[in-house]
Amino acid sequence: MPRMLRRKRRYLGRSGRKPALLRAPILIANAFLVIFLSLFVVGTASAVGIYFYYAKDLTPPETIATREVALSTKIYDRNGVLLNEIFDPRGGRRTMVHLSDISKSLIDATIATEDANFYTNSGINLRGLTRAVVQTVTGQQLQGGSSITQQLVKQVLIPEEERMQRSISRKIKEVILSFELTRRFSKDQILEWYLNENPYGNLSYGIESAAEGYFGKPARDLDLAESAMLAGLPQAPGYYSPLENFDRAKSRQSDVLDLMVRQGYITEAQAEEAKAEELHFTQQEFPIRAPHFVMYVRQLLEQRYGADALYRGGLQVTTSLDINMQEQAEQIARERVASLAAQNAHNAAIVAIDPHTGEILTMVGSVDFFDPNIGGQVNMALAERQPGSSFKPFTYLTAFMKGYTPATMLLDIPTTFPDGVNKPYTPKNVDGKFRGPVSIRVALSNSLNIPAVRTISYTGVQAVIDTAHKMGITGLTKEGTYGLSLTLGGGEVMPLDIIYAYSVFANGGVMAGTPVLPQDRRPGMRELDPVAILRVVDAHGEVLEEFKKPQTKQIISPQLAYLITSILSDNDSRALFFGPNSPLKLADRPAAAKTGTTDDWRDNWTIGYTPDLVAGVWVGNTDNKPMIQSFGSTAAAPIWNDFMMAALKDVPVTPFVEPPGLEKVEVCPISGKLATPFCPSKRTEVFIQGTAPKEPCDVHKLVRIDKTTGKLATPQTPPENVEEKVYEVLPPEAAEWAREAGIEQPPTELSPVAPTATDLAITSPAPNDYVSRMVNVIGTAAVDGLQRYQVEYGAGLSPQLWTQIGQPHTGKVTGGTLEKWDTTGLNGLYTLRLRAVGKGNVEKEVRVPVTVDNTAPTVHLTFPTNGATLQLASGQAETVSIKAEAGDNLGIARVEFFVDDKSLGSATTAPYNRDWHLESGQHRLRAVAYDRAGNTAEAGVVTVTVK
Repeated sequence: MPRMLRRKRRYLGRSGRKPALLRAPILIANAFLVIFLSLFVVGTASAVGIYFYYAKDLTPPETIATREVALSTKIYDRNGVLLNEIFDPRGGRRTMVHLSDISKSLIDATIATEDANFYTNSGINLRGLTRAVVQTVTGQQLQGGSSITQQLVKQVLIPEEERMQRSISRKIKEVILSFELTRRFSKDQILEWYLNENPYGNLSYGIESAAEGYFGKPARDLDLAESAMLAGLPQAPGYYSPLENFDRAKSRQSDVLDLMVRQGYITEAQAEEAKAEELHFTQQEFPIRAPHFVMYVRQLLEQRYGADALYRGGLQVTTSLDINMQEQAEQIARERVASLAAQNAHNAAIVAIDPHTGEILTMVGSVDFFDPNIGGQVNMALAERQPGSSFKPFTYLTAFMKGYTPATMLLDIPTTFPDGVNKPYTPKNVDGKFRGPVSIRVALSNSLNIPAVRTISYTGVQAVIDTAHKMGITGLTKEGTYGLSLTLGGGEVMPLDIIYAYSVFANGGVMAGTPVLPQDRRPGMRELDPVAILRVVDAHGEVLEEFKKPQTKQIISPQLAYLITSILSDNDSRALFFGPNSPLKLADRPAAAKTGTTDDWRDNWTIGYTPDLVAGVWVGNTDNKPMIQSFGSTAAAPIWNDFMMAALKDVPVTPFVEPPGLEKVEVCPISGKLATPFCPSKRTEVFIQGTAPKEPCDVHKLVRIDKTTGKLATPQTPPENVEEKVYEVLPPEAAEWAREAGIEQPPTELSPVAPTATDLAITSPAPNDYVSRMVNVIGTAAVDGLQRYQVEYGAGLSPQLWTQIGQPHTGKVTGGTLEKWDTTGLNGLYTLRLRAVGKGNVEKEVRVPVTVDNTAPTVHLTFPTNGATLQLASGQAETVSIKAEAGDNLGIARVEFFVDDKSLGSATTAPYNRDWHLESGQHRLRAVAYDRAGNTAEAGVVTVTVK
């Protein structure tokens, strides 16, 4: 049997026309429902008359394809320059096809999505219609739920001026005409008309035009994935357009495929295969300026007024776009991207916004809308991409809210952070270097990664996400999937969103824009949207909407906004990494700017602003292929600089204005605390009032050294042997970095005290020993004519008060126990004193400084975690690092690691870790920490499985 005939027979079978006995009750039931609606509105006497009144006026079907073309919609820039004219494709680009020339998968997808009972109903969606009646009776707004036949009637047979009316009379007419259409014509004929009338967006009405427009093929050749994509468009062609928002379109395609599975058209395996298929869209060419922006505006118009009004309503739309600025941006992007071919970078996007009003002045979605080789029709300004370090300002803003300041010291040293279960995270800087202690100002302006991760570990990931949402970012909604790498751009955002968020910084903490549509509002998200439409006038000259002034909302305080601006505009500070004349610096005015580079080279960013203009640039490839060693500072920043210079050429220079409520204080640029005479340099830093430091610098310290030993001088050190030296004293975890960087740290041991007499000495504990609990004081008390000796202790190196240990003794001791000293309850530096009275009542004494430490250390394993399963790569043994955190009031001596009670060795400095050569099986891991006084602590046993 020929293919066309087989398909025809199948769908006639579905229509149910052969089993008439089964179909009759359905027709009768629907007829009664129609009559009920009529009775409800006008009463019994007029019901039959109303039915035949509408039925006799049924438009002849042959007029469906020959209707009069409606008025076009025109879209202008802010100054009245025509950008695009949207005509009714039903009177223009449209090709009629028979049902037999349409892909079976498209037909199935359409029925599953729009009207699952199409071939068995009488043209009316009973459930949707019943809901409409109930809601009308109760005074609620009339909702949809129309069948395929009802949709066709509304599109074709209902007069144009009535289509948008939400009234019961229009619904009655739609129901009667749907019933009559079903009675007079076959289901296949109705479906064929419907598929030839549907709006699919992209200037395509009818499935043949849509198939050619999107995929460059006839409707009969559409595969399952393509069919599901197109079948999901008619309800909102602009909103679900794969050319405008591919992620949203893919989600809609997935819904269609799931409906097809539910209705039995395909299997789950077929659905999953179709979801994974890569779609290839065809090139589109038609007269248009600022094409991506026009498509964005068309989507907004369709959301607000519907597809009929957009394509047939004759709207006159004035937008926020500045076409001169737009075309400057397009040219700059084309020229700059052409020079990046060697880095395998082929596309760019630019968005510019007026921060005072939220108006979009420029939207470049790609360097060439009509180039299919770069995916030119995809609007990269609306595509979700990883923002790299351009996201960091939201992390530091959150930290400022929690008490950090631009002067807060952070350590830029090799660090492994716990980041969720079994996910230790070890970030690196772009240049692979570590800069030790830096201020937040230096860390942010030079885009250092490790301090940013350290900061988000302090603020918490969710707090940063909450800040980003409040500032204007609508993505980052996949709960539980973001870790510390979020601060380095580990979550995807739209360029339009993040640039709009930066406008809050530029506008002193105030977001300006237009209210988010009610259906789009979500708790915790922004309440305003950037402005794209300034005025809409219908065909009769009535103003449907007009943007006269923005709504505004204070998102963050002006002081917080200024802190970020102060850092991002600090060219002197960022010169450490970018140099003094980078593209982040505008030649004629102050500007704040931030770059971003993803670690896989897929995205380059620069976002920056003056008080008058915010602009952001993305560079990369639409298909997400990586670039070659391409940085935000070398690829995106030159585009940003060229654009800002061109856009602001005739705009007066406006400085960033410091708001009230700030103060400036001279601080040490390393510690961030009040500068002292020992600090090698000073910096005047800006603070929100009340947050400036009050403590002096504790990093640069004057230390007394015994020149003869190189150790700390004591009160017993002869003055001629003492020298004073300033050290940069860093936290213990930076000790290894300091050694590698050649930054000398002060000694930690006291210089030994020489014995004053061989017949009177304390030999144990030795000078500067660490002791705990019960201490045997060993030594010699054998002075000539010994009358008595006693042992005492006092706090510090020069005690003012002495406490006697035990009782005075009269017998001589040589190299034996002098006394037992119970140090319970003591902690800190003490001095032991041995005093003896000899012949002629001559008194002698010796002193020994010691440190008492009765506080046990703390220790716990941070990786791997208890119950973890570690994988061997391809069955081969590999090494992982067992990591522990340990602390002590006076200092850790070492941390020893054990696997199955076998020692792996010890680590003596933080970060404490030892490598473990993995072996299959279940293993017990533990760690023991020792402080200098011999106190110990053991981490709880961790059990892991290696496969």
